[in-house]
Amino acid sequence: LAQRDCADVIAEHFSPDGLVVKAMKYAEEKVEHVMDFTRFRALGSLFSMLNQCVRDVLLYNATHSDFPMTRDKIEKFIPRRLVYCLLWSFAGDGKLQARIDLGDYIRSITTIPLPSAANVPILDYEVTLDGEWSMWQRRVPQIEVETHRVGDPDIVIPTVDTIRHESLLNTWLADHKPLVLCGPPGSGKTMTLFSALRALPDMEVVGLNFSSATTQDLLLKTLDHYCEYRRTPRGMVLAPAQIGKWLVLFCDEINLPDVDKCGTQRVISFLRQIVQDGGFYRASDQTWIALERIQIVGACNPPTDPGRKPLSHRFLRHVPVVYVDYPGPLSLKQIYGTFNRAMLKRVPHLRQFAEPLTDAMVDVYARSQQRFTQDMQPHYIYSPREMTRWVRGISEALQAQDSLAVEGLVRIWAHEGLRLFQDRLVHDEERVWTSQQIDSTAMTLFPTIDRDAALKRPILFSNWLSREYVPVGQEELREYVKARLKVFYEEELDVPLVLFNEVLDHVLRIDRIFRQPQGHLLLIGVSGAGKTTLSRFVAWINGLKVYQIKVHNKYSGADFDDLRTVLRRAGCRGEKICFIMDESNVLDSGFLERMNTLLANGEVPGLFEGDEYTTLMTQCKEGSQRDGLMLDSADELYKWFTNQVIRNLHVVFTMNPSSEGLKDRAATSPALFNRCVLNWFGDWSTHAFFHVGREFTQKLDLENSLWHPPDFRPSCTRSCRSRRPIASSS
Repeated sequence: LAQRDCADVIAEHFSPDGLVVKAMKYAEEKVEHVMDFTRFRALGSLFSMLNQCVRDVLLYNATHSDFPMTRDKIEKFIPRRLVYCLLWSFAGDGKLQARIDLGDYIRSITTIPLPSAANVPILDYEVTLDGEWSMWQRRVPQIEVETHRVGDPDIVIPTVDTIRHESLLNTWLADHKPLVLCGPPGSGKTMTLFSALRALPDMEVVGLNFSSATTQDLLLKTLDHYCEYRRTPRGMVLAPAQIGKWLVLFCDEINLPDVDKCGTQRVISFLRQIVQDGGFYRASDQTWIALERIQIVGACNPPTDPGRKPLSHRFLRHVPVVYVDYPGPLSLKQIYGTFNRAMLKRVPHLRQFAEPLTDAMVDVYARSQQRFTQDMQPHYIYSPREMTRWVRGISEALQAQDSLAVEGLVRIWAHEGLRLFQDRLVHDEERVWTSQQIDSTAMTLFPTIDRDAALKRPILFSNWLSREYVPVGQEELREYVKARLKVFYEEELDVPLVLFNEVLDHVLRIDRIFRQPQGHLLLIGVSGAGKTTLSRFVAWINGLKVYQIKVHNKYSGADFDDLRTVLRRAGCRGEKICFIMDESNVLDSGFLERMNTLLANGEVPGLFEGDEYTTLMTQCKEGSQRDGLMLDSADELYKWFTNQVIRNLHVVFTMNPSSEGLKDRAATSPALFNRCVLNWFGDWSTHAFFHVGREFTQKLDLENSLWHPPDFRPSCTRSCRSRRPIASSS
């Protein structure tokens, strides 16, 4: 009866001249969509949301059997909820302004009662079961984070955007409808999805990172790993091993796979078949495999970004698309202000500076994002991930600072900001600009500080001279590193290394990343700039075991033995490993695809199969028992294994700075740039040439009593810049 009442109330709005048809026509003609707009997809999304409306009514009636929802209340609730559904189903794949514009158009053509405040977008309201318009802002809680959880990836600071998106995603997830989140890198697509899924305890998420070379084999291996085949009266069924659980396949970068000669993305066609027909034909015996309790969710950058391909209409007609944009300045201040207040609890006398510290971070981030774009360099990607890394870096440095002046806080802030925003820059003038922005922002928001004490260069932090991560002087650090370098080349290299200022900077940057969980590096510089040698040196100092791929004439990336070895050592044995890989080692596109997934999720689904998986589980059980844990199920053991890999493995990927090569890598393997901290080595500087030349010539016997120095001597290092120094490994 309630369902019939809902249908009767809403029917008039589906007439040929009704609200739905007019809104759809407006959305098709006037709204800018991030993906091609199709009526099939728009209507499918709308009906899915309306189904949730009806479920809400039925749930209310079931829990209020004595006083079910009356016809009058349904007439008040359903039409208003229809307006909310139209905004998201017809303009959800557009930017914020597109949804606001559609809301204004609906306000101009409908008689449905809308919020009275005409200057506030309809989008900022939700509809309660009482049929009243209520602002989303009222549902945003003010939360405080514990100090030790600052930067924890599981923590989501609620904002209007996150609350709104989670409510929308819960609608489609509860209807078990596939969906795609689209937005720029680092905009919070994954975070939003996982936050929504945490509210649905019957769902388990498996992350897959697509690349340009991804095929359906990756999906099949993942399904084999997490599901089991069962023979039923209806035929063969593939379902999650845990009874009652739904498996959510989260396909990140879903629009990266290349098209074949027929213009088809095969893996996308396979996904469409799963969604549309509910199964697939197994290649080995042509048996139809029906899927149960398996749901597809995707995320991607806009199809206009480099390397992206438009998803086919045949796939998109089944899939609602939601555009997730970067948080605005107010949301950023709300999110990172919460983290900064928690962080400064360690130093109570500095808690008053939480707000200016947040404003300073947001200001530098916004200016850098505006100044440097991917059109200039493919790796100039600035997203809220940088803000999160900034907070984590400051938090770690504050752990050893019980009594810290405000100048010390600003110096930590400036150091972490320079590492995040300056180290990736290619040209000197760009580095100077960033350094000046740091200084001007600091003096604007902290006008009373001693400038020299807070901002004097160089700003160096390390825990090598003490057990804590504290500021260090350049000369005392130089003496320490020089002594360690001498031991290193005697024990490991048997090649003398020269220490100059750039080497000192680079080793500290590498060390900073190695101390972070999931700390991965992308080092870009000319051949011989010292990328591999310095990574080995810092790993040696920190007690990390170095693993490098040994490529030979019969080497093939297809067997992935190196990757299995590294993961076993890091996951089962608990070894701290630095896995160094040069782009020349990537002989097979499948290897890079698996590296993308490893960087993003700490695991590679389908890497261990059959006897190898059984052996892995045995090794995991032995390793977990050494840690005092009693884990029995394969799921628990595999999660323990994944966490060990995240904790112990650091990947260093080295590349040459060829502009075309960088563009290709950024387009085909975005995880390398999104999940790794980038450090630009570039070419040798004049200063480096001079120091290397002086080091190797000052011990030569050049005495000649008849020689007189000329009045004028040209700079030797400048004239030799085209040559590679003899100590190129430093």
